[in-house]
Amino acid sequence: MKKVLFVIQSLHVGGAEREQITLANALANKGYNVTILMVTPLNDYKNELDSRIKLIYKAPDRHIGNKIPYIRYKYYDDCMWELRATPEQLHRYYVGRKKYDVEIAFFHGLAVKIVAGSKNKNALKLAWIHHDLQRLAVVMPKDWDELRRLYHRYDKIVCVSEFAKNSFIETIGSDCSVSTIYNLLPIAEIKEKAEQKPERTVKRAALNLVLVARFNKTKGYGRLFRAIANLRKTGRFISLAYIGAGKRAPIDELIEELKAEDYISVIEGKDNPYPYIKNADLLVCASFTEGYNLTVAEALVLGTPVLSTDCEGPREILDNGKYGMLVENSEQGLYDGLLRLYDNPHLLEGYKKMTAERMDFFDEERILGQITALFEKG
Repeated sequence: MKKVLFVIQSLHVGGAEREQITLANALANKGYNVTILMVTPLNDYKNELDSRIKLIYKAPDRHIGNKIPYIRYKYYDDCMWELRATPEQLHRYYVGRKKYDVEIAFFHGLAVKIVAGSKNKNALKLAWIHHDLQRLAVVMPKDWDELRRLYHRYDKIVCVSEFAKNSFIETIGSDCSVSTIYNLLPIAEIKEKAEQKPERTVKRAALNLVLVARFNKTKGYGRLFRAIANLRKTGRFISLAYIGAGKRAPIDELIEELKAEDYISVIEGKDNPYPYIKNADLLVCASFTEGYNLTVAEALVLGTPVLSTDCEGPREILDNGKYGMLVENSEQGLYDGLLRLYDNPHLLEGYKKMTAERMDFFDEERILGQITALFEKG
């Protein structure tokens, strides 16, 4: 069976990283020989990786540039040597002489440059796009002309949503071979894990919300907290369980500022968020932007209604609001949407019933078949 190499920054808590584990495990079950190469040692999913998968961590090349913080962090995930080295030099250092049938850059940044340097003419080179590249161009300035040259070395670009595809084409160009394949969900595993007992008791109220996201301001937790606090002032008793990982101090400070300790629970670094999703009345995505958003899809799989700000990935998953509520991408939008659901429980029940109708969208065999078809055609 074919040998498949994934290159990813790390397996730290995150949607793309969770999808990496899901896809690697599914391919191993299909008989593929799978290797994952990480360029940083963070690994929060080591207990979930199939034992047949080879996991490699290759430390960045040691040189003076890696010892100068300003240079190291100025360019996000590219150290000075990695920035100046050619793709061929990077591939030779990180991958070496090992031959693979399929080489995949599963994340943006350094992974894209490494795989682009492959000299193996028999290897199929794929790049996965999980994000809005136009937004990344704003928040992470780089040499975009160079990035366009790198992506043009790939045989195929795989985007996790139509929005991510359109953003890629507008940013990089339409002359790459680009397709959309939605994220693979391990549905049976999600449902099984959802039956486990939550490890922590969360605060409960008349309407119980859950937010599963990194502790990052781009996930909109601040505006969600404030919307809930303002609704409680009107007598609408809402609770929130926030499950994630990252820098917690700003979150605790905001909870203290809002005096929200009695109704907001923060659960840090949990491997299994699914019992919290299943036991919630509503999953909220408060993000400013999302290329896909796995937790929105996982909530639908578990029969939990969804309210999301109107951003790109959730809009596709929810089919423009048919399978969940989309609200204006603002604090006021979150406030108005939660108010409407609180005061009209029948709407919440209607969205709950619609989750079952969306299951075909997440068909595992169809999505995995699309991916393996790429491998075989290559």
